Amino acid sequence: MIDVPGDAPSAADLFPAEVDGLLDARPPSVESLAEGAVLPLRIVPVRKHIGGRQLRMLGYNGSIPGPLLKVRQGTSVSVEVTNETDLDQTVHWHGLRLDNRFDGVPYETQEPIPPGGRFAYELRFPDPGLYWYHPHVREDYGQEMGLYGQIVVQPADPGYWPPVDHEMYHPFHVHGAGRFLVLARSGVPEPNLVWKDTVLVRAGEVVDILLEVDNPGRWMAHCHIAEHNESGMMFSFDVLPAPPGEVAR
Repeated sequence: MIDVPGDAPSAADLFPAEVDGLLDARPPSVESLAEGAVLPLRIVPVRKHIGGRQLRMLGYNGSIPGPLLKVRQGTSVSVEVTNETDLDQTVHWHGLRLDNRFDGVPYETQEPIPPGGRFAYELRFPDPGLYWYHPHVREDYGQEMGLYGQIVVQPADPGYWPPVDHEMYHPFHVHGAGRFLVLARSGVPEPNLVWKDTVLVRAGEVVDILLEVDNPGRWMAHCHIAEHNESGMMFSFDVLPAPPGEVAR
């Protein structure tokens, strides 16, 4: 039998459902960010009307989904996050190649942002494409409650966008250690060699990737279905700095 202390928080304490006094969730804004821009990003409880009920949810800057961030390839910006919720938070910038300390993995790249706390993320966008951001503390709760948003990095090359494969089983994602090419699927060479941070792995399929590792730090790799991640489909790996005199490629 597990001995639970008398002052242990209840589920209602950890995941409050009260909606009185909350503002209604707004549609997302579009934030076009120039070089050196500073974006305040508040994580706040909001009220959302679903199926005739009022539900307590979470939003970035009060919207679900969070603001759509639009930047040009090669831009660097700052995002100043304030946690106005009841739980610790981080923000992971999914797919971005950035400094390890801004990757948003609790206890590995940063301490969680406590309720009432703040953290400034310095982001750079070396690669064009579609990305998103979300929590990495209890994402099975926070993400489902509304904490997610999109990023569009507008490419310098107008012919960048490749064909899209919509089929999904296990989206295997590598955090910002580098980027990879899919070389083959179950022994069949992949014809569309483009840089990726996530690959969709079908049931029973073996995917060969070539990972370009150029960013030191401790990084995470995992299935990006939240329930699979929380069930253990994840691991971390260390990337050591290149020895003096050698240039990382």
